[in-house]
Amino acid sequence: MRIRVLAAIAAIAALSLVGTSTAAAASTSTPDRAKPRWFTKKFQKKLRKADERGIKLSNERINTACPGVQTGKGVQANGCIVTGCTANFIFTDGANKYVGTARHCVSSVGSRVAMQVDTTTVADIGTVTQMTPGEGVPGNDFALVRIDADVVQKWGVDPAIPVVGGPNGVYTGCGPEPIKFYGHGYAAAVSQGKPGGGLATNWNNDGFGWSGSGLPGDSGAGVVTSGGQAAGDLTHLIVNLGEYPGSNMAGMRATAILRFLGAGYSIVNADGSTARADTTNCSSGLPF
Repeated sequence: MRIRVLAAIAAIAALSLVGTSTAAAASTSTPDRAKPRWFTKKFQKKLRKADERGIKLSNERINTACPGVQTGKGVQANGCIVTGCTANFIFTDGANKYVGTARHCVSSVGSRVAMQVDTTTVADIGTVTQMTPGEGVPGNDFALVRIDADVVQKWGVDPAIPVVGGPNGVYTGCGPEPIKFYGHGYAAAVSQGKPGGGLATNWNNDGFGWSGSGLPGDSGAGVVTSGGQAAGDLTHLIVNLGEYPGSNMAGMRATAILRFLGAGYSIVNADGSTARADTTNCSSGLPF
């Protein structure tokens, strides 16, 4: 990675030198051309003012952290996060776009998050604005990342989950319910992503548990029901058998996530519409 970055810098420097020498050679061999009439001082002032404002782009670099094909556009639901995790759903407060992941996949509020934005590129896509308290336990493990405006403009945002589909609404039932997800876990590494699933038989107001597949690196992945409704995020491989009997996987319910975020936030469905539901009538949960 370091070698590639340094090589890229050297190449840019070389090109800039070539451009400078070429311009200098031209100026000594030919006289300056007269400015066109429309290039007035007023017009030049407008150009300078626009140039001073500029546009600050998020840090982009060669993608060596999330190998594999990018199936969607830009910041995608269930996309690959550089820290070795998976994103979940796209959210909105009506003015901004956000992407979720597990709380244990980020360091703190205000920290930056990098994701795969196409097959060859990763970028710092945004800033953590909210995360659940504590260290992250089943039913209380979520972080929200506000996506930078320049990232939205340049790379785009795709709310559709690859391969498995959804989301289309929020699941508020109490199961049992078949579930599915798309995650980037391959043992202790992340890669191009693959589908997983199982049968969720434990539905609390805060968390849900299922028996099925999952690997480190899948943490944070958005989980949907067989019908595509947002169920929650994948956060734990081994859970409390007393609270989640028969389950070897667990996460925080989508309803609990939306309750934690507050009334102004919704999940963005695969078709671009929005959905919100923050109550259930299952077992007791955390009082967000």
